[in-house]
Amino acid sequence: MKKETIQKVMSQVIYCQDGSPFIPQYPGGVNVYKCTFCKKCMEVCPSNCFTEVEIDGRKVVEFSNWQMCIGDGMCKIVCPEDAIT
Repeated sequence: MKKETIQKVMSQVIYCQDGSPFIPQYPGGVNVYKCTFCKKCMEVCPSNCFTEVEIDGRKVVEFSNWQMCIGDGMCKIVCPEDAIT
């Protein structure tokens, strides 16, 4: 690869405070069988990507506004049931 191309790509990378490249952690969805509706994902999501739905008479969280997701992965980190895939 040409040196200019590498420099151009490197200038477009977002870096974390420790100098490592930021790798987005976009959730794939919510496993409704694991979700206990603790709403922790809803509380930490800065983009309000999650909504409350009822499935088979149970309230669960749905990843409904995926277009607004910034990929910070906080929802995955705080989920105590590992329901966010």
